[in-house]
Amino acid sequence: MPSDPSRVPSVPCLLYLAADQLVPRRMSARMLKATKVPCRPVWVQPIRLSATIAAATFLSLRDAGSLTLHLQDVTSKEPDWLPPGRLRSHTTLTVTEADTTPQEGLAGELLAIARDAPNGLLGDFQTNGRLIADGGLPNGMFAYPFVRNLVRTELLDAGYYTRSQRFRVQPDCERIATLDQARTATVRWWEQRQATEPRLCAALVGVCRRASIPLTGGGG
Repeated sequence: MPSDPSRVPSVPCLLYLAADQLVPRRMSARMLKATKVPCRPVWVQPIRLSATIAAATFLSLRDAGSLTLHLQDVTSKEPDWLPPGRLRSHTTLTVTEADTTPQEGLAGELLAIARDAPNGLLGDFQTNGRLIADGGLPNGMFAYPFVRNLVRTELLDAGYYTRSQRFRVQPDCERIATLDQARTATVRWWEQRQATEPRLCAALVGVCRRASIPLTGGGG
């Protein structure tokens, strides 16, 4: 039975329910796995889904005033052993917590991870947009299926998933269908953010993709 019939799920939950509108419809080439979209015969790439949902969660926290995100271009001198006068540029992505009000679910977990990041650094990028390996959140910080499991737990608590007698968690498709408008609005919000803040969104997805990759393998 739903714990709160009037409760609308969070941004990450709504995006998870609309997964096929966010990421490619195929399995991860390296993990040889795919995530099924709830109540639809469609499977999508799990790592990209995890990265997109996590990135959107950070943005939703920013929009709600819980944190600030800083994407900054930095120029510094090359090491002394290189020809003098040369400069190198890179981009940093940092987070600063603006509101210490406790958050639930995935948002709370990601806030805790960001809070522990050295100097708030989420990612450090080369000029071509590639992540610098030793900067920011490391590989596997919230490896798949971390994001998926937290989202499913929230959906279960809100009554949009049910637990069978064998303790298997399954989507309640009839209840999920009532979220069509909320899902559409949330997908539109994410698309608008990508259109108006493309560098920030790309940086967040890149950081979250690396953090979503299991240490034992890659992902799509």
